Amino acid sequence: MTAIENYSQIIDNIFGNGTTSFSKNRDVTNHVIGALNHSTQFKEFNANFIARLHRLRSIYSAKPQYLKDIIVQVNEIASEKNWEGAFAELAAYDHLNSDNTYIVSPIKPNVTLFPTETYAKGLGKDAANLDGYIEEMSLYFDIKCFKDNVTDILEGIYKELKQVLGRDDYTIRAEYQMDIAYEDFKGNRRDLLLELGKNLKPGITYLQSKVVQSLKYRILWGKGVLTTQHPYNPYRHAENYFRLFFNYANKFVLSKPTIIVMVVFPWFNHVISNFQNSNEILYRSLSRRFFCQFRNDKTELSTFNSKFKGNESLYQVSNSLSGIVFLEDDTILSNVPDRVNVKSYVYLNPNASNPIQRTLGYDYIRELANSVIEDFEHDNY
Repeated sequence: MTAIENYSQIIDNIFGNGTTSFSKNRDVTNHVIGALNHSTQFKEFNANFIARLHRLRSIYSAKPQYLKDIIVQVNEIASEKNWEGAFAELAAYDHLNSDNTYIVSPIKPNVTLFPTETYAKGLGKDAANLDGYIEEMSLYFDIKCFKDNVTDILEGIYKELKQVLGRDDYTIRAEYQMDIAYEDFKGNRRDLLLELGKNLKPGITYLQSKVVQSLKYRILWGKGVLTTQHPYNPYRHAENYFRLFFNYANKFVLSKPTIIVMVVFPWFNHVISNFQNSNEILYRSLSRRFFCQFRNDKTELSTFNSKFKGNESLYQVSNSLSGIVFLEDDTILSNVPDRVNVKSYVYLNPNASNPIQRTLGYDYIRELANSVIEDFEHDNY
């Protein structure tokens, strides 16, 4: 049985016949459905992920209109390219709906607002779509993958290069600082591909990139072991990445508290680890930079993002996000499938226009299992 056929059988058994909306005839796989098709090798993940699907079916069975949105993401898990986002959403819905005395009905999983209700209009969008709304809390949220996009870009370059050269008798591994800015790679992808294509020749085992100065390549011809080094500093990582939250401004609701939920999962991010608490250092530093660094800064967002047509300052925009939640998913290794298997790190904006600290939302978040909370009340400068 192929991975996609096996996954179709799993979700039809859980949600009912006809749940599958993707073609079972495609030869497609990814980390999730591939692991589900190897129930012995990935025993813990199989048990945990299937238990998550059962919980979501149970949670949303009383709300068929909401269940439809959940099933859309359940089907998207079978996608070759979009499985990460679907996995992140299911993990977040599982966690945010977990036993809590502050919510009665399931969280609404899909919300569309007028563009003027967020910064969507300033970004030229016709509407603002968010991943959820918790009615009892008047709290909006959107879910994002905290991905290692640099690795994605490099793997894409290697794959394309092998097609261009017509040979695959070599292995390339890059050496760079794991906390390097994503923009260094995104804006230079074409030049990186051309540089590699021009200089990669049999016998060459080392290349220093001139496009990205800190990037080096180790090349192995034939079989063998290839070793690389990757320095990492969580504070530098935060310094390079905190601006990414401005990219989500179309999700910031102007009149209600809004949080961004960043889902961390080893199969789409190998950079983040809890070695010497580097994960917590990164999360806190990222959040504090975004919340506090622009205090009283009058620089307009349009100087940072030329697509933005409004005149709001970086400080105004950053104040429109009430909090950031990092969810670390542990379904790969956990031995307790009856739990949501997510650890939550919650950071609240002390300068928020719509602060969570003064709402029921704060009590709701505090009651979520396995959570760490920081509000920067005495670290706001």
